[in-house]
Amino acid sequence: LSEGGVGTGLSNRASTKNVVTLISLIMAEGGVFYRNASGALMLAYAASGRLLGYVEEHMNAWDCLAGMLLVEEAGGTVLRADPKTVLGQGTRVITGGSRIFPRLQALCAEALEATR
Repeated sequence: LSEGGVGTGLSNRASTKNVVTLISLIMAEGGVFYRNASGALMLAYAASGRLLGYVEEHMNAWDCLAGMLLVEEAGGTVLRADPKTVLGQGTRVITGGSRIFPRLQALCAEALEATR
């Protein structure tokens, strides 16, 4: 994670405390976080290699599905959204390159499950 930035999002449907924990974990591994208030744009940045990946506890389908496809088509890895619930309920988003994705997934599991 020390080789670049990770985009992080914050939804009003998610816990601010969880996001703070996630950012702390990313920084503890030498990473930096990036936020520009547009999850869709940060997914495009992840697809282009400008960011190592992007994580958000909750995104609506219309905000994330196209960006997730961009990441996948660029050779990245995405956490698969449940097709039965993504349109109505949204989804957790974790994306990254093949080397970074497993670490981001582990950090998200630790941070985003902490208060559940």
